[in-house]
Amino acid sequence: MGKYKLDYFSKYYFYEEDDFENKIEEGKYILEQIKTSNRFDYKGHSYKYTKFGNISQSDTKRDVDMEIPENSINVIIDNKECHLDLIYKFETKQLEDHVRVTTRISERNDDVSCLIYINNNQAKECIEELEKVKKLQESNMYIK
Repeated sequence: MGKYKLDYFSKYYFYEEDDFENKIEEGKYILEQIKTSNRFDYKGHSYKYTKFGNISQSDTKRDVDMEIPENSINVIIDNKECHLDLIYKFETKQLEDHVRVTTRISERNDDVSCLIYINNNQAKECIEELEKVKKLQESNMYIK
C-alpha cells in the first residue's frame, strides 16, 4: 500500500445558471457576483464560468493524504474510501513542481471531475500505483 501527500486535491461540480436560480442556497447572490467578475470565492468554494458557458464550483484542499491499497479498485483520500473512475479518464501532465492527474471521482449522487496534484518526488510511484488500480477496474468489468 502506497501512502502519499497530495499537494492539492480539487473537485469540480458543474451547474447551469438555472440551478443557481432554483436549487443552490444563496444561488442568486453567487450568480450576481460571477456575472460581475466571472469568478467569485465564497464560503470555501470558487465559482466561475467555464468555456462551455456553464458554471463550475471548485473545492480545493491542500496537503491531502491519499492511500492506495493493494488489490483494490478504490483509493483512500483523507481517510475516506473513494472510487476514482480511472477507466473513464486518467490523464497526467508534468508541471514545474508536480504532476497533475485529471480524473473523475464517483460520489453517491454524482460523478465529479477532480484534479490531483502530487509533487515530483512521489509522482512516478503514485502514478504507477494508480495505473494498477485502473487495470483492476478494467478487469472487474469483465468478471461474470
